[in-house]
Amino acid sequence: MACEHSLKHPWIARVPLFIRLSAETKAALDREMQVRTYAKDETIYLEGHYPTGLCIVVGGLVRVYRVLSDGRIHVHHYARPYSPINITAALDGRPNLTSAEAVVATHIGWLPRPALMRLVGSDTDLMQSALRMLTLQNRELMARLDDIGFRTVPSRLARLLLHRGGFESEVNIPLDTLSQDEIAAVLGTSREVLGRALRQLYDLGLVRRDGRRYVIVDRAGLEKLAGE
Repeated sequence: MACEHSLKHPWIARVPLFIRLSAETKAALDREMQVRTYAKDETIYLEGHYPTGLCIVVGGLVRVYRVLSDGRIHVHHYARPYSPINITAALDGRPNLTSAEAVVATHIGWLPRPALMRLVGSDTDLMQSALRMLTLQNRELMARLDDIGFRTVPSRLARLLLHRGGFESEVNIPLDTLSQDEIAAVLGTSREVLGRALRQLYDLGLVRRDGRRYVIVDRAGLEKLAGE
């Protein structure tokens, strides 16, 4: 029986999608897995292209995004190590729903699609794990759509600041390191609208700037604006 210590790619045992799998299935994944390195800002895959395999972040940081009809970029999320970033397209074989690029030098594990489909078909634990991940992503997408559809930009910005964008807990990237263009892309708005929203928060005394840092002055007021 194969053991995790004998894997060529020991990080496989840390991937949530694979963590409950048998040693035999992990060994099969290990044999098929390829690791590729991407430089900062290098494209990993493009929206609309057909997937060649499942992508898993092994190290670094990935920006997953879509290009809107007017040319603006909407950041879907930032992916940290051990996260699959194209599981829907990899499973159904249809064109990628998003594009992905390396934010910093990044290592990506590629599992060729034929191997993925063979293993999903033969291992019910992998199939159930994939279903759990797809369900979680669907819930997160619904929450994001509700956020964009029913909250104003100042309200969405307030939530982003309160939770530090989720980046510091998820991917250890401080919100203060993002440019206003990047924050606008995360919120699904333009830099001009973001600038007006920031000014509103400053004028209300909810937030102030300290260099590049956003400092919360009135947390209760910010939570009220965020609807929390």
